[in-house]
Amino acid sequence: MRYYLKILSFLYCTGVMLHILDLFDLRLKFSEMSIVWKMWIIYLIAGDMVVSIGLYRQKIYGEIAFLMIGISQILAYSIFESYFGNQNTLVVFHLITILIYLFFKYKKSFLRSE
Repeated sequence: MRYYLKILSFLYCTGVMLHILDLFDLRLKFSEMSIVWKMWIIYLIAGDMVVSIGLYRQKIYGEIAFLMIGISQILAYSIFESYFGNQNTLVVFHLITILIYLFFKYKKSFLRSE
């Protein structure tokens, strides 16, 4: 589990860097986004940073933030697809990472039930 959390930490750090590029219009055009999109990008920068640092340091707040950010993106990109556009790759990414996390977290429970 420890190595999985470190890998997730680096993936979320990459997310922070991508969203920072957005702030400077180097990837997406932050300056032309609606206020909702701008708030979403800022939320993701802050959330991804907390996840990255918390998971790297093996702290419970990192795991909680990981679940919150992952679930919020799944909900946003599936319920509000008409607003955020097709983000199926991110939805699948978050579903898979959360399912793997839950498997590692509750592996003993899964294995005992057999």
